[in-house]
Amino acid sequence: MSSLLEIVGDVANRIGIHVPASIIGTSDPNTRLLLALTQQEGRDLTSRHPWQVLTKEKTFTATATEEQSGVIPTDFDRFVDSTFWNRTENRLVLGPVSAVDWQALKSDRIQAVHDTFRQRGNSLYMLPTPTAGATYAFEYVSTYWVGLTGSTAATLDEFTGDTDIPYLDAELIRLGVVWRYLRARGLDYAEAFQSYELAVKRKIGRDGGSPTLNMSGPSDRYPIPRATIPDGSWNLS
Repeated sequence: MSSLLEIVGDVANRIGIHVPASIIGTSDPNTRLLLALTQQEGRDLTSRHPWQVLTKEKTFTATATEEQSGVIPTDFDRFVDSTFWNRTENRLVLGPVSAVDWQALKSDRIQAVHDTFRQRGNSLYMLPTPTAGATYAFEYVSTYWVGLTGSTAATLDEFTGDTDIPYLDAELIRLGVVWRYLRARGLDYAEAFQSYELAVKRKIGRDGGSPTLNMSGPSDRYPIPRATIPDGSWNLS
């Protein structure tokens, strides 16, 4: 993996400027600009796609309360759609629902039938009230995209040292910083931006592999919760 110092040095070579000897803590305006653009590129890439390298799983044991305190991880950025499951009951948890739908559920005289969730105030709320001890799990995208040298996982949401390493694709970061630098200096960046966009789209298309598409319609393997009828061997007597 390339370090911050190596990435910025590569960018400097590509745009034809002095290669800095250090990055963090420097007083050189040009290097400070490159650092700021590198940090921005990392944050923007993090929010652009649910990269598999930034995706984590969270499991928790429910309490018999609407608010499930302490469930949202410190590095939580966003849920991965349709990955929240009640593992005890083998049911998909619907959501996150909007504020309007949540209040409608709360006001309904009939209790919600299917597990439903909403995130509010950095807490997780669930209806109907979960059974204490039930196991739930969901996947989420982490805000952490930087790690320390020698680490096996990202633990930071920005570079803090010259030897820090990104867990996002280093080449995408280089390409992103190049076009951002050209734009910041008032130079033509159209071609650099186009090359960057093509590289990002290509990387997204290959990230984590792709499922086999069924042209006859959507798969029924993981349906929205409903009554389940077993396949075959029906007792007709």
